[in-house]
Amino acid sequence: MAKKIELLAPAGTYDAFLAAIENGADAVYLGGKLLNARQFAGNFDEEQLERALDYAHTRDAGIFLTMNTLVLDSEMQEAVEYAAKAYEMGVDAFIVQDMGLAVNLKKLIPGITLHASTQMTIYSMEGIKALETLGFDRIVLARELNLEEIKKICGQTPLEIEAFVHGALCICVSGQCYMSSMIGGRSGNRGKCAQPCRMPYSIKRDGSDIGSGYLISPKDICYIDHLSELIDAGVTSLKIEGRMKSPEYVASVVATYRKYIDLIYEAKGITHSKTSRHKVSQEDRHKLLQSFNRGGFSKGYLLGKTGPEMMAYEKPKNWGTPLGNVVSQDKSTNSVLIKLENTLGMGDGIEIWSGSKFQESPGGIITKIVKDKRLVRKAQKGDAVWVSVIKGNVQKGSRVYKTSDKEMLEQAAATYSKGSRKSSIKANFTMKYGQVPVLTLQDAYGNSVSAVGEQFPQKAINKPLTKERIIEQLKKMGSTPFDIVDINLDIDEDAVIPISELNNIRRSAGEQLEQKRILSFKKESANLDKRTFNSISYFPGNVQMINKDKKISAMFYDYPGGMDFKDLDVDRVYLPFTEIMGNEGLVRAKSIHETGKEVYAYIPAVIRGNYTEILKKSLQKVSNDVDGFLAGSPAVYDIIRGKLGNNVPIVGDYTINIINSYSLNKLKELGFTGGTLSCELNLSQITEMKYPSDFDTELVVYGKIPVMTSEYCPVGGSVGKCEPQKCGKLCKNGVYKLSDRKGAEFLVKSDCVDCRSTIFNSNVLFAPELSEQISKTGIEHIRLSFVDETEKDIHDICCLYRSLLGHDKITSNMEKLIERIKASGFTRGHFQKGV
Repeated sequence: MAKKIELLAPAGTYDAFLAAIENGADAVYLGGKLLNARQFAGNFDEEQLERALDYAHTRDAGIFLTMNTLVLDSEMQEAVEYAAKAYEMGVDAFIVQDMGLAVNLKKLIPGITLHASTQMTIYSMEGIKALETLGFDRIVLARELNLEEIKKICGQTPLEIEAFVHGALCICVSGQCYMSSMIGGRSGNRGKCAQPCRMPYSIKRDGSDIGSGYLISPKDICYIDHLSELIDAGVTSLKIEGRMKSPEYVASVVATYRKYIDLIYEAKGITHSKTSRHKVSQEDRHKLLQSFNRGGFSKGYLLGKTGPEMMAYEKPKNWGTPLGNVVSQDKSTNSVLIKLENTLGMGDGIEIWSGSKFQESPGGIITKIVKDKRLVRKAQKGDAVWVSVIKGNVQKGSRVYKTSDKEMLEQAAATYSKGSRKSSIKANFTMKYGQVPVLTLQDAYGNSVSAVGEQFPQKAINKPLTKERIIEQLKKMGSTPFDIVDINLDIDEDAVIPISELNNIRRSAGEQLEQKRILSFKKESANLDKRTFNSISYFPGNVQMINKDKKISAMFYDYPGGMDFKDLDVDRVYLPFTEIMGNEGLVRAKSIHETGKEVYAYIPAVIRGNYTEILKKSLQKVSNDVDGFLAGSPAVYDIIRGKLGNNVPIVGDYTINIINSYSLNKLKELGFTGGTLSCELNLSQITEMKYPSDFDTELVVYGKIPVMTSEYCPVGGSVGKCEPQKCGKLCKNGVYKLSDRKGAEFLVKSDCVDCRSTIFNSNVLFAPELSEQISKTGIEHIRLSFVDETEKDIHDICCLYRSLLGHDKITSNMEKLIERIKASGFTRGHFQKGV
């Protein structure tokens, strides 16, 4: 039988870690105090990390350390040193997002095990192949993949595959979200996401409100019903999300998944066939829902593209489970009469949905329950009870939810409070006349220890020491993490030693084995020193290009119909691949080329499904009329190189998240001819970056930055209530925008290739006063991105930046243009602050 699938659990605190281990997790992923994507979790200092490692390793579990954020040049040495120390402690694997960090870790710590974070946006074999060359051992797949895609990938790669099965679902493809970063300065790529997706929005069509709610807030996923299929697909590890969740949450969810994984393998062992479907009990479903849910669970994208059913439009936080309805309220005592449809106990938490869905709901922890004028500690389904203390306006008929269950929380806490998980070991006990007794313990990892007694056995006079009594005493492993499951006895007849002697031998052997097991996971020193870091910071062929004249690129997210490119003062034009792949589009590209400008076809970071097939079929045809390609990901690069060979220029887009010199240089090593820096760098960091020679570097300096890419369509889902298979193409019937509480409007564009949506920032990136500083960096191209500007504005903005970069005089019309752009809403992005 193949190796049993791994159950991987989250831990944001040490108690959550204990909850995961004690409830059956095979491995736990957690963050240290440096470079992890949950900077607002408790996280682990070095002492806690080492304690957790020793605890896990003596109980047959592993620990994966999250270093899944982007790393600046100034942080690289500290990051590698931190990883080296954690590696020496015995960390089993490192979850990494940053390409440059991965390169350095593999180079400097050759024995390290690397897992590619879902933040690396991996959804295809092309992306996996690129990461395989970087030395990754495991891939954490994007949550947008369906079961068939997962199965196909598992069958085609030697790398381990990890898939999410439970927890929060980002509406944006992981690694491609810049919304929190651009509107609030808290970057998800740096572990500080402010979750703007959980905020309320209204949706507008051509300026008119047509709906409102938590329009981009999805339900949590729950794949408990599909464990059999994921096992059969060949997945290595099933991952539960939730490093910000409570220990009780971790305990309940891990225990439930552990139960059904084990049941599946038990059934499989009996039938020796493919795993059979398993039925989840209503009790266990309720436990998962009560632990945390947002209006129930969804299947996410596991069974295919979904629409409104995966969203929690009404509330973005924990809903709990339905408890009943309000019958009446007594404001004088802050009490509410509720007709129950579920049990309610003292200490439970409730929430009453009354009034606007955008307001905080009344509720709290129950301190008093009155039934039939008598105080009770617990009430049952069908009872009508008064509960206190509930403040605020409550309407008759309002829905009531139980947001926490005290009894369930106490039961969950009890599962990890005593440290009962054990590791199975074998024992051999020898007791011979004329020899001191010896107990040998051996674990499944090959660790073996022996403890010898101090007293020679004597012949029993009255009461012999039976084999049963010896086994009973030896199995009392007490607080050690071991459980003896197989004992071999080699003892002389009627030989006896004091029970206290037997206990001492057992304790000594247990302590020895525990220490030996712990030490067996420690690694040799990585031997890092200053010379090591000097060597990795040296990039052969790098040259200073500060005084080099800047070229201007113009990026169009839609083909600007009617645009006269002849007088457009730019050097390069980026057009969407899908806009130029037809005969008419190729004629347009050719006409632009004839004006003396380079034409590049733009291919976004996420191109699953129909887009991939279209790309592969049309690449050769398009390549004849373009000068190169702008690739949104290494996966896109791999497709282009595979079809067109090594001669076509390919520039990497900012969506690859290049934030340090090491990533930039690796991009060149992979075969890219250019790279666009991350929009999350400040000017000081951009200036200090080491740029490869003969490599076309680019920086976005103007435009509404795409802040989200999603497989979910807000227009079709929230307005049309469309099923994905029956797209009504509402997105083509007007201009759609999401409007937040402050009135900021975010343009939403959906393609009709795969119904994939892009949300653009409300404010335009615009910092003309910083142009002189930008001109002193090593960047070759500065990019101007256009999505909804008029033809005249496009021309004027291009002329403005040509003048700014050339230090020419700014005309009065240009000054008016600057004032008008700023008045309509602008941001300097991260040029001054960074992330």
